[in-house]
Amino acid sequence: MRRHVVDRVAPPVYAAIDFAVILAPALAVKLAADRGGMGDAEGIDLILASTVLGGVHAGFAWNRLLHEEHVAVRRADMWISALDALAVLALGATVLLLAIFYGFADEHASVADRGYPVVALWTGVQALAVVIAEVSGRVVFWWLEPHPRARRRDRGSARRA
Repeated sequence: MRRHVVDRVAPPVYAAIDFAVILAPALAVKLAADRGGMGDAEGIDLILASTVLGGVHAGFAWNRLLHEEHVAVRRADMWISALDALAVLALGATVLLLAIFYGFADEHASVADRGYPVVALWTGVQALAVVIAEVSGRVVFWWLEPHPRARRRDRGSARRA
């Protein structure tokens, strides 16, 4: 494929995958609840919260990829950081949820018994996973890309040699 076609197709595809990664845990919980005989509208709030958060983050991820396409000195750096952010998001959206919900089960039960909505905690944990993924992607991109100061220093040492 031509580079121009990839530049136009890659950001929306990446955003769609990003959206699916955020929505997948909520769909898995709803599917498990339905198969376990609890099939009512209880799990819809998690799906709605994940849909909103996934849509917002997909927009940010799309814009981040567009920006990195324009400023990247090496295109491989852009793709490495994008895949890193996606992997961190996938782990954060699933493993972080499991660790928090399993690790603090008693606290969650007491909070839920008092009427505190579980969807607020769910959304907070998912938002934390999104923030960690975005920071990871941006730091990796910054780390991989050459910096002007480093380039000047390398040119100076090459002249002396």
